Amino acid sequence: MKRFALITVSDKAGVEILAVELEKLGFTILSTSGTARFLRQFCNDVIEVSEVTGFPEILSGRVRTLHPAIHAGILGDRDKAEHMRVLDEKGIDRIDLVAVNLYPFEQTRRKDGATEAEIIENIDIGGPALIRAAAKNHRGVIVLTDPSDYEPVLAALKEQQDLPLEQRRELARKAFALVSSYDAGIERYLAGEPADAEKTESLPAEFALRGKLAMPLRYGENPHQAGGFYTNGPSGWQVLHGKELSFNNLQDLDASLRALALFAEPTAVIVKHCNPCGIGSAQALSEAYQKAFAADTESPYGGIVSLNRPLDLATAELINQVFTEIVIAPEYEPGVLDFLSRKKNRRLIAYESATLLQNANPWELKMLLGGFLLQDWDRVDEPVSSWRIVTKRQPNEQETLALQFGWKVVSLLRSNAIALTGPDRVFGLGSGQTSRLDATHLAVWKAGKFRHELSQAVCASDGFFPFADSVEELHRHGVRAIIQPGGSKGDAAVIQACDERGIAMVCTGFRHFRH
Repeated sequence: MKRFALITVSDKAGVEILAVELEKLGFTILSTSGTARFLRQFCNDVIEVSEVTGFPEILSGRVRTLHPAIHAGILGDRDKAEHMRVLDEKGIDRIDLVAVNLYPFEQTRRKDGATEAEIIENIDIGGPALIRAAAKNHRGVIVLTDPSDYEPVLAALKEQQDLPLEQRRELARKAFALVSSYDAGIERYLAGEPADAEKTESLPAEFALRGKLAMPLRYGENPHQAGGFYTNGPSGWQVLHGKELSFNNLQDLDASLRALALFAEPTAVIVKHCNPCGIGSAQALSEAYQKAFAADTESPYGGIVSLNRPLDLATAELINQVFTEIVIAPEYEPGVLDFLSRKKNRRLIAYESATLLQNANPWELKMLLGGFLLQDWDRVDEPVSSWRIVTKRQPNEQETLALQFGWKVVSLLRSNAIALTGPDRVFGLGSGQTSRLDATHLAVWKAGKFRHELSQAVCASDGFFPFADSVEELHRHGVRAIIQPGGSKGDAAVIQACDERGIAMVCTGFRHFRH
């Protein structure tokens, strides 16, 4: 039986690698005309959708994938014999992977001089339909909407010939989040809101908070403050060994789990005082930890190490070389708990991703003297397809991967924040500064202190650059690619400074402040 992968993308970053590797894994590549022309440069065989449907693309490409031969191939429930019988009777092949990103509606909307006709034409119809169909049937269909997921999905397919249900569900969640955000942007445009309008329509008119005291704590953030941990559902984590958690431990635990949620590939995150001091990714968990530790070999002492894969003995032995207060992992392989438990005061925590996601509070609440602030969590799930390259020089493939990694890292830091990273590791972090330039100086200084070479590093900034001074500082240290939100009055000068120095710059249109 043929395994079809439907690939139709507006943002083609990394898609040729995805297609070539899927072809090696036995998938037949199915695509629409524009993407098909692009992929034929790299793949042995690309079948166009019109060959499967027997119907040409019409209405300037508005109608091409909206056909039963495509959607039935995606939506057929693999566990229902009746569905499979109907597909066989109708001669419809199953589509087991769908990689789609959407027309750049927001990017077009924000473009100077964009006409209404141009904006409306960039409302994607077939793309969201494909994404929703694949995400609904995620038990049988892998849905890819973010190029940063290509590599970890390929790695899992090569290693296991399949994707675990937990990973499939997370990809489906991201897919529905993308479509929801995309539709909300269209609704705001049709309502006449400017492109940068504040998002208020989802806020509740009234908000009541209730919770049960699940854990009285010895004290709060400091010994003279009372503290307790309240919950309104299963926490999703369990202490397997060690003393009870403190107020600050619980904050670090939460920061660690939120950081891990951003990374699909095997990743280690080291946290101190809710700030990451090292993050690393690799196929081997031990290598991921070594990359995270190498970022800053001083700060991990007394810190929290969190991992998004079962902890093996080789990685545990590396962690054990430094005093580590808390270790967090989804599971512990045989012998690891006994090994790490030899230090009685160390806390060992296991967590369940499915429970955490299911019971995660949708709101972030900050208490003020006369009330409180409420906002939804910043999930850092904006589509890469909405990013814009604003300089003459374009980032190369390695830099693009590093920019995607750095953008996740910098979102975890306190503002003002700068992250200097590679595609899978941190080189220097500057956070909690009162100016963007100070954050840049701090990140460069930290990288230099631990002897990291920055000629292959990229820079991620949680907010825009108001002036070109940070660009000049980064250039002095060899950084050649930058990612930032954009939107400053000084954008033109900053972009010009990049062009003069041969630096590539990507503007995301999203900022990730954490005050």
